[in-house]
Amino acid sequence: MRLNRLHHPVFLLSMLLLITSCGKNKDNKKETVIPQQAGIEWDQQSLRKVSSSTAGERYSGYARMIQLHDGSLLTIYEADGNIVCRRSNDLGNTWTSTTAIAEKADGINMSVPHVIELDDHSLLASYNGRPAKMVPGKKFNIKTKRSIDGGLTWKDERLLYEAGDRFENGCWEPATIQLPTGDIQLYFANEGPYTTTDEQNISMLESSDKGLSWTTTPTIVGFRKGSRDGMPVPLILQNKRDVVVAIEDNGFENFKPYILRNSISEGWRQMVDATSANRNYALKEQLAGNIYAGAPYIAQLTTGETLLSYQGTEGRTNKMDFAQMIVAIGDQDAKNFSNKTAPFKIPADKSGLWNSITVLDDNTIVAVTSTNAYSENTEVWMIKGKLKKDAGIFLADPTVFLDKDTYYLYGTSGNKGFLVYESADLRNWGKPVGKKNGYALSKGDAFGNAGFWAPQVFKHNNQYFMAYTADEHIAIAKSDHPLGPFKQQELKALAGSGKQIDPYIFFDTDGKPYIYYVKLQNGNRIFVSEMKPDLSDLVIGTDRECISAVAPWENTENVQWPVTEGPTVIKRNELYYLIYSANDFRNINYAVGYATSASPLGPWKKHSSSPMISKDKIKLNGTGHGDFFIDKSGHPKYVMHTHFSSLAVAPRRTGIIDLQFSGNPGAEILSADDKSFKILQQSNDNL
Repeated sequence: MRLNRLHHPVFLLSMLLLITSCGKNKDNKKETVIPQQAGIEWDQQSLRKVSSSTAGERYSGYARMIQLHDGSLLTIYEADGNIVCRRSNDLGNTWTSTTAIAEKADGINMSVPHVIELDDHSLLASYNGRPAKMVPGKKFNIKTKRSIDGGLTWKDERLLYEAGDRFENGCWEPATIQLPTGDIQLYFANEGPYTTTDEQNISMLESSDKGLSWTTTPTIVGFRKGSRDGMPVPLILQNKRDVVVAIEDNGFENFKPYILRNSISEGWRQMVDATSANRNYALKEQLAGNIYAGAPYIAQLTTGETLLSYQGTEGRTNKMDFAQMIVAIGDQDAKNFSNKTAPFKIPADKSGLWNSITVLDDNTIVAVTSTNAYSENTEVWMIKGKLKKDAGIFLADPTVFLDKDTYYLYGTSGNKGFLVYESADLRNWGKPVGKKNGYALSKGDAFGNAGFWAPQVFKHNNQYFMAYTADEHIAIAKSDHPLGPFKQQELKALAGSGKQIDPYIFFDTDGKPYIYYVKLQNGNRIFVSEMKPDLSDLVIGTDRECISAVAPWENTENVQWPVTEGPTVIKRNELYYLIYSANDFRNINYAVGYATSASPLGPWKKHSSSPMISKDKIKLNGTGHGDFFIDKSGHPKYVMHTHFSSLAVAPRRTGIIDLQFSGNPGAEILSADDKSFKILQQSNDNL
């Protein structure tokens, strides 16, 4: 980002705060992944101030930290227009006095530094000269300096590149890596070539002699025409073959983190433009277009997981000045970043900006931020964290089936089919136990190539059936055991026009079967059809609409594609209860309500007590889409999912809540016991 809040006015990013509702549920519904690692646990006791308290610094920020070969830490940051560094010999508990690296001079401030330790243990600092005032001849530039004594002294300043003398044609944000060959690459944001347009590329210069000399003509690494790629941070992946560069990309409504990638051997010979396969959106779960998510930073653990930080406004006022540091976890290829956490507790009227991540030798993660949360001035602070094993069960759209004193838990779990867990008491769960590598139904054994959603398992005529969604159609598979494998002799979906999802098969007291499901037509609408007695198909022409989202709680964002889904039907004292979820599943207000009828075909009357399960009651976002079941003791319960956290929808967590009926028979009110809700966990002994 070319704007720095120390030196330049902040451009307007003011937009409405998003609640995580998105448009049509049919376009992106229920994918989730079961992660091996589920998040970072931040140790609030490790919170430390890093910048100097005695040097009279009014502003300290844009810090980068590295661990040196001797185990000590070195941090580099900008302080009132100067570049300085400090060292710590006790892993950040205390810091040495401040050492000057590059001082402002001749009307030019020094800003946005970066530092690496080279293979000979010398240090290379890079930084950005920025004119304090736009004066002809005072040019934006990229410079480096070296230290051969661990940061005590700095020399050999080199001017690598000069851009223009105006804010609109400057250069910005250098960052360096050393390749396995020993060559050094320096990446920076460059709008110098674009004197008549508001465009910017990612440029790269190279050195083969420890930073003493550099190429003179930049290689253009990335460029989105008509837009601005900015704030590059390079990383050599552990495979030692590939380089990834985290950038902020504003080729759309607002800044978002993207990853550019290239093999070392290819060496960026082909520029990564907007259409390149080597450019990808960094986050697995895309943010809404208007949400600000800028200034990314990237690192990798020795165990392979990659880390991406950015300054984001999810759940906050959607302006950069109120952003906080957010850290997401990706795979070994720097893809699919998810499981977001916020390391620092930043008040709503404060900010945590220009962040970075350091990974120590023992895989301790150090988050560094520039924040005004703890003082009137902006200061550099750090906090430590560890990647933690999350023993939670991550199934969306879950269902519980009780058979022969064993509970079986199924749900949406990816594009390979349906995982299944088992428990004797609803408390102790192990690893997935399906007959095929944990799966009760596997892709290829039954209808569907992708989008395996919302299973329902039941027993009928001494066989086990699974009704489910795949490819936005409904299918039914059979098995001889609840653990599967569930299969079809003929891989086919049920009849019916258009897209149909979320099946629930209900047998009335006379034995007649009905199927409740969701049609994707002008919204997600719940329908019912009669089933053939052998369950081979539904009966064409018997479909009736049950309900759609018209109540205020069912469409809190007033979207054009309203959603009711996840139907479950039970019969109690001659009254039929249709339990369902409303709002888009990504909306924090996703919730559960119910309607009643004197007939399985309706008409249905929504109950005024709805929603009976919601964020306001459970205190978790995205509470919904589950299944009603009766436990061994005869008590009614509801299994459901919630959002992963206040920042992330996926992977959705699975939990169980107690239900209760009250009132006169035939007119009983159904409610949930909020205090009984429990997130399901895998037992430690079974991990």
